[in-house]
Amino acid sequence: MSWFHARPVARDVWLIAEPGHVNSWLVAGHERAVLIDTGLGIAPIRPVVAGLTDLPVDVLHTHAHFDHVGGDAEFDRVAIHPAGAAELRAGTDPAERARYLRHARRMLAAAERYRALDHEFFHLLSADSDPRPLPPDVDETWAPGPAPEPDPLHEGDELDLGGRTLRVLHTPGHTPDSVCFLDERDGLLVAGDTINTGPVYAQAPESDLAAFAASTARLAELADDVALVLMAHFGRGVAEGRYLREVADAFARLRAGDAVLRPARDCDEDPVREAVFDACSIYVPVAGRSGEQRIG
Repeated sequence: MSWFHARPVARDVWLIAEPGHVNSWLVAGHERAVLIDTGLGIAPIRPVVAGLTDLPVDVLHTHAHFDHVGGDAEFDRVAIHPAGAAELRAGTDPAERARYLRHARRMLAAAERYRALDHEFFHLLSADSDPRPLPPDVDETWAPGPAPEPDPLHEGDELDLGGRTLRVLHTPGHTPDSVCFLDERDGLLVAGDTINTGPVYAQAPESDLAAFAASTARLAELADDVALVLMAHFGRGVAEGRYLREVADAFARLRAGDAVLRPARDCDEDPVREAVFDACSIYVPVAGRSGEQRIG
């Protein structure tokens, strides 16, 4: 089984999934293409991209977290919001990769039970979402190389791919450097970790709940003009534009105190509180821990 699963989602747009882990998005125009995020770096992503397009490909980042930048060393040009440049240059702490592997192994053990139930009753798993087993030597071989010196991405930048333009939307909240990419003509929004269908991560020290709520409210204003939201995590990587409103409503309710919080653990195995809504859930810090944010 290949580590990646790739498929077309829209005209000259491909999902490149590391199923159960993270999604990257390849978007092509007539003259060049961009790979939006490069995944974990557990396996080379460049050959997958080369199998989908023969256009020159640059990398754009939604943010600098390790699970979105692992394949950067395979490319000549990358770009990121200036607020993420220092983190990208610094690279990932090996301890963070080790924490993720512990989480992934716990997820894979649970997936065996989930897969059996899904096959019998629910039929939700697909090649996009059925978790890939880790390579047997991943503890020794997973060591992504350094990213090239990044170019800056700023709010309002327009990236011309030839017959297709992506506009940069700065959407801080998950991280200060978080951005989304909007293809207004085709109604596509590549959302990074600003919008997800599983838990939306707002619990990290670098997260800002008020900014996150403002960013999702801004995206909700685009809902009528967005056909597809292209996301980075969990079992459903593609949603309709109206989902932007549902996530914004969840943040607004959380900020208003209209949410029940239950204990959970994030992908670093850290304890968090999870606010659960009909459409999604949101992780926030545990009360009393360093980095706790004011909810209201």
